[in-house]
Amino acid sequence: MRFELTLLGTNSAVPAYGRFPSAQVLNIQEKRYLIDCGEGAQMRMAEYGVPRSRIRQVFISHLHGDHIFGLAGFLSSQSLLGRQGPMDIFSPPGLEAPIRGLLGCGGGLSFPLRFHLVDTGRHQVIFEDKHTRVYSLPLVHRIPASGFLFREKERLRNMQPEKIKAYNIHYRDIPAIKGGADYRLPDGRLVPNEELTLPPAAPRSYAYCSDTAYSEALVPMIRGVDLLYHESTFCEDMAGHAAATGHSTARQAAAIARMAGARRLILGHYSSRYKNLSPFLEEARAVFPDAELGEDGKVFGVEWEGG
Repeated sequence: MRFELTLLGTNSAVPAYGRFPSAQVLNIQEKRYLIDCGEGAQMRMAEYGVPRSRIRQVFISHLHGDHIFGLAGFLSSQSLLGRQGPMDIFSPPGLEAPIRGLLGCGGGLSFPLRFHLVDTGRHQVIFEDKHTRVYSLPLVHRIPASGFLFREKERLRNMQPEKIKAYNIHYRDIPAIKGGADYRLPDGRLVPNEELTLPPAAPRSYAYCSDTAYSEALVPMIRGVDLLYHESTFCEDMAGHAAATGHSTARQAAAIARMAGARRLILGHYSSRYKNLSPFLEEARAVFPDAELGEDGKVFGVEWEGG
């Protein structure tokens, strides 16, 4: 089953050099989550083959325009296409009134729209479904902002088919064994779970750290993450301006990835001052070799390991 991130927009503030403002879609086992929704997000979904109708949850990091100006259009289009199922939007306070106001001008929606407030000062579970938990990540920006950590839930252990046959295990006992229980034979002997099962695949994880000044407080919250998107609005030549505006440099993003023990780092949220992105990659890889440039349309997957 897939764990796959599609970048829809990687620029900051305004579209430039073919880069749209912030938006991305995360596919976890065929459930798709929209993360930020900058201008043109739905156009990018169509261009990159992302099925818009499959999105049930939207996660908005903060209320700057380059992260929300595509949301009303996306929701309106869903209504025009006859959507009936509800849409859940998770964001800091202040988003509901303007979005409902805009949508109300066109007569409303064909489906329920549910807003959920995110406490940008706390790291906590804000959503979960069958396969995934989503955590808030407090960020340091000019206005309240939250990143998001998506982590798959632990899976059940895998039965070894030959052991089912060898011990004549009844199908009714299999769920408990997959859940970690030992198995008692009719003669009273106890077969340890480790003999009957194999470990499940390791849960995969993705952290989205958008629009934040350099903050080592993030490190323990994202430790060991498989895939980390950390904003890198500027290169080191603009480090002072980055600090003053609540942003990070590519080198700082790489430092966070290294301290957190992330497996891969994706750079993004580039300032329009930069047409050529190679300096970002050079700066980041000097600190964290597994850094990659985030670019519109690029897809990053995480494979299952074990299990």
